[in-house]
Amino acid sequence: MEQELLRRGQKVVLETKKGERVWRHTFVIDHASPELLFLTPLTEGEVVSVYEVGDKVLCYIPTPVRAYQFESVVVQNRLDTVPYIVLERPEQLRPVQRRRFFRVRVLHSVKLLPISNENEASLDQPVEAYGTDINGGGVGIRLDLRKIPPTFQLREHQRLKLVISLPPVEKAFPQGLTAELVGEILWIRHNGRSLRIGIAFTNIDRKLQERVIAWCFAYQCKLLRLGLWRDEV
Repeated sequence: MEQELLRRGQKVVLETKKGERVWRHTFVIDHASPELLFLTPLTEGEVVSVYEVGDKVLCYIPTPVRAYQFESVVVQNRLDTVPYIVLERPEQLRPVQRRRFFRVRVLHSVKLLPISNENEASLDQPVEAYGTDINGGGVGIRLDLRKIPPTFQLREHQRLKLVISLPPVEKAFPQGLTAELVGEILWIRHNGRSLRIGIAFTNIDRKLQERVIAWCFAYQCKLLRLGLWRDEV
């Protein structure tokens, strides 16, 4: 039954590690043979070059019911007019929890900048938003429609530069935590005069990711001590 998910048009999130960085991008299956999967990128920018021949990748397939994952190897990498990569087709898919990192709900400041590549911002002035929740893999934000400049276009699978400012947490993070990251918009929902946006971190230093997770853990401990923590699903 799970193998039926490996079909043309199915979205697949690929993850690979390069030294101390974790890269994550969204692809779509263009063709599936009994031995291979041909994928084209949905994420904007030169992302295909990240996945070199021989690289091991961890792949996720989200569904409305649950998420599945499989491991594979890049067997081909093409940077032609229509870029694509080719993976070995897995023998099986494994069901996984939708969230690999526990999430904390906390209001915090987030600045957004659209980017043309992984290192260059395309706007001088960031757009101010506020985060509603965060974990080691991504952040949820809310953005007032009235504060979005006409030139600031938001769409799914767009990459953004994020500057996240998390509040102080007692002795563990007395100055709070500021993190500059690159993320990909996974979904956008209209909510009255605002947008709710889910963003996955696509290019994050492993040590910074550990700091974000440590902050979430410290914040959770604080809420537990105050009797304010409730489990997230």
